[in-house]
Amino acid sequence: MPATEPPGSPVLPLLALALAPFLTACAPAAESGEGSARGPAGTAEATGRSLQSPPDLQVGEWWTVEVDPTLVGVVIPTTLVVTERSGDRAVIGIPPDEFTDDFLLVHIPPLGDLDLATFAWRVMWDDFEALRFPLELGRTWSADFHGRMVEAEVVRVEGNRAWVVMTGERERIELTYDADMGMITEFREDALSLNFRVTGHGFDYPGEVMSFSGIRLGMMESPPQGAAHHEVGSAAPTNVVDVDTQGSHGSLSLVLWNVGFQDEPGEYSITATAPDGTVFRKDFTPAPGEAPVQVQSFSHEAVNGTWEVDFHRDGPGGLLVELFTYDRVRVRPGVAAGGG
Repeated sequence: MPATEPPGSPVLPLLALALAPFLTACAPAAESGEGSARGPAGTAEATGRSLQSPPDLQVGEWWTVEVDPTLVGVVIPTTLVVTERSGDRAVIGIPPDEFTDDFLLVHIPPLGDLDLATFAWRVMWDDFEALRFPLELGRTWSADFHGRMVEAEVVRVEGNRAWVVMTGERERIELTYDADMGMITEFREDALSLNFRVTGHGFDYPGEVMSFSGIRLGMMESPPQGAAHHEVGSAAPTNVVDVDTQGSHGSLSLVLWNVGFQDEPGEYSITATAPDGTVFRKDFTPAPGEAPVQVQSFSHEAVNGTWEVDFHRDGPGGLLVELFTYDRVRVRPGVAAGGG
């Protein structure tokens, strides 16, 4: 079966996920025989993959993905591409026109440094160990997702696919791993309603890719006394935060968490002032029927140093600021892999 074609240059404006419009288009077709959307990839690069050992991912290997953070009310298509490979470590990037800074906030899909032995990528403070090889029926392990400990078990195996269920306090994650594709192809998480699914797979991605490494949580701030529960109608004291992650770039997200209150009126604002004096601001005026979580994300380079964050809340919803830092570089992995 021929490889699914990778997208070329979808337009994904950098604005609130709840309002994000997007278009998708297709690039020139990948050569036949480079992979498949389901079943054996059918190429020398993927031969020998199994549930017994981590996948031998190839530089330039790609997967088209639909990212579905349900609470923000939009499905975002993108492409994951292997940009580096060394030993049990791979690096996953995204084409520049398909990247949104919101991906750092929602923690999916896998992005940046990937430990192949555990298929772990960074989620908040720690790496989330999604798999443990060999993936055999009944295999168990512990993992941390977004600060919640979960117990994982392989509950089903069919051919080269394994189904894993993870459970913990107020948390349940279900995922499917396809060894032929070398990727988690279905991911469903309950506590934050985070989901993604793979829709295509191939090799020798032909275009430019933004490669990410060293992803770290540099800042997570809400008004004093927890999730924005300072006096309604008031401005909270300024939060002063020192960020020292050494990352050269950052993704800053300003968030209204209106879960349970989406039919109630309110006016909110968040202002974040970067160390270089750049001011980022978002005013939220939610209306009935809108998504319960609203996000405005920004990209910035001067991320290390002292930040100032100001909140104003006139309504029952919560406010949150998160900053993820990383190093990034634009590469053409298909060229490195011998592609066009």
